[in-house]
Amino acid sequence: MNEAVILAGGVGKRLKPLTEHRPKPLIPVAGRPCIDYVIRSLVTANVKKVIITTSYLSDKVIKRIGDGAPYGAHILYSFEGTPMGTAGAVKKVEGFITGVFIVASGDVLADVDISQLIAFHHEKGADVTLALTKVEDPTQFGIVEMDESGRIKRFAEKPKKEDVFSNLINAGIYVISRGVLDEIPSKETFDFSKNLFPKLLASGFALYGKVLDGLWRDIGHPQDLLQANLDVVEREGAQLNIDGVRCTGKVILGKEVTIERGVRIVGPAYIADKAHIGRGSLIDRACIYDRVVVDRGATVRKSIILDGTKIGWQSEVDESVVGFNCTIEEDVRLMRSVLGDNIQINIHSRLTDANIAPPETNGDR
Repeated sequence: MNEAVILAGGVGKRLKPLTEHRPKPLIPVAGRPCIDYVIRSLVTANVKKVIITTSYLSDKVIKRIGDGAPYGAHILYSFEGTPMGTAGAVKKVEGFITGVFIVASGDVLADVDISQLIAFHHEKGADVTLALTKVEDPTQFGIVEMDESGRIKRFAEKPKKEDVFSNLINAGIYVISRGVLDEIPSKETFDFSKNLFPKLLASGFALYGKVLDGLWRDIGHPQDLLQANLDVVEREGAQLNIDGVRCTGKVILGKEVTIERGVRIVGPAYIADKAHIGRGSLIDRACIYDRVVVDRGATVRKSIILDGTKIGWQSEVDESVVGFNCTIEEDVRLMRSVLGDNIQINIHSRLTDANIAPPETNGDR
């Protein structure tokens, strides 16, 4: 059992403008591309042959991930000119699949124990085993009901609140016996959750579910992305003790970081390589990426500030995501907003619920 397909072709519409210039699987989570977590989870489970299906900005995925050597894996790529759905993308590469295999999403945070899922699949003699996770609000996901043995009884895709019968959702990771590929039509748009799994269930195939052990989070919305970053920090970070700095909670701190006296850090917080945090500023449950400058007296709260951006003197960024190489000038208030790359916000500006794409892509929104 050493094969997997990672689905990494999505556009990431709900995260635009962050995905204008980078595919969703490459969106950073605590300093690593989102897809990196699932690749490492697969390799840890001794899955060494991986096929990544790509479409949107595929060249950037290939350039960033490469041939798999740094992971200890062999990675192949499949390009989809016309998206054929999740199951259709796997059908396209069936010639490279020899036995039981894993399917995983490359655009959710999944740092999980896949080996348990594989063992459960074989123990039950399942045709398909779905990884499941519990959420508070399942209305935006596909939900699953099982019997006491773990065999799946029914599905519902994005149910209304009054129709919810379970808080267990499909986490987008599957163990699949190769024969199931025969049930996917060729050259036809076909989806696992909407088409294939209901078809298999109706035909009497053995579908099982198992709750994942590990860290899983959807990053479909900006605040989901922030929470994914903070989840990793909460698990991997440590308490900091820096002279002249008030720090509570866990922090991941990069290399060559400058933190001036009088700074307050409330964790979980992520501060990456060569960041500069100016005197009297506040970093409160936020992620500060490479070479970011937070000037004196500024506040960054519940936000992500991506590489090369500058936050000006006494500016405040709250519940927002700011893209690469942006400039937030002095005394700016940015609330619940998302900025694409290379955006400049002028001095004394006040922005709430803004969504600003890079200038050259405004016509594409």
